[in-house]
Amino acid sequence: MLDLEQFRVGDLPTLYYVPDAITPAEEQSLLTHITASKQQWKTVSGRRLQNLGGIVHKKGLLPAPLPSWLQPLLGKLAADTGAYGEGQAPNHVLINAYQPGEGIMPHEDGPLYHPVVVILSLQNPAVVRFARKRQEGQQGDAAAAAEGTESHARAGQLVASVACMPRSLLIFKDEAYSGCLHGILEAAVEDIDASVVNAQQAGLQIGQALPRGGERISLTVRRVLHTYSLGLRL
Repeated sequence: MLDLEQFRVGDLPTLYYVPDAITPAEEQSLLTHITASKQQWKTVSGRRLQNLGGIVHKKGLLPAPLPSWLQPLLGKLAADTGAYGEGQAPNHVLINAYQPGEGIMPHEDGPLYHPVVVILSLQNPAVVRFARKRQEGQQGDAAAAAEGTESHARAGQLVASVACMPRSLLIFKDEAYSGCLHGILEAAVEDIDASVVNAQQAGLQIGQALPRGGERISLTVRRVLHTYSLGLRL
């Protein structure tokens, strides 16, 4: 198991960056499966996404089988990070496809999930930015939170940015999960400014410009705390 403290970045005590978490061959295998998948893509705020593992609603997860090609990765993430709790595995994955210039508005994932997010980046980089919440309030719509469309003018002071390079893991929990919103700017080129807390680990320098390149694929891997049978009436 990884000692996550060796990968902690910035002043937020529960923000971690793991470079080269998978090999180039593993990355290519995942991309091949994602491209060949018959799972339907949904367009949300410009970007495309696939929802794997079921439907998240206000009472929890209405589960669906996760594809077999994902199982080795999910097992590896659970074993290597211990992020989902002892003996627990993730049960929900969002696959996001971003073109250069596409982003995701600041949002929080909310109380339906075990309070840890693991994001695997593939193919091209992006910078995820964390800002304090301006105020506490309702968690909002569960489906919107699951897809990263729930957020608003609640983003306050920027506290950290993390450059997510291909094959890297971004892991955040506790304060970074519940006390901050996270998002990606709509930019074709990222500014590696002083807020980027992992510039050294990502092989970057403060002040440089980081082109987003082509399409970026990310896998957001989480565990929904409560699941319901297919007989549940929504």
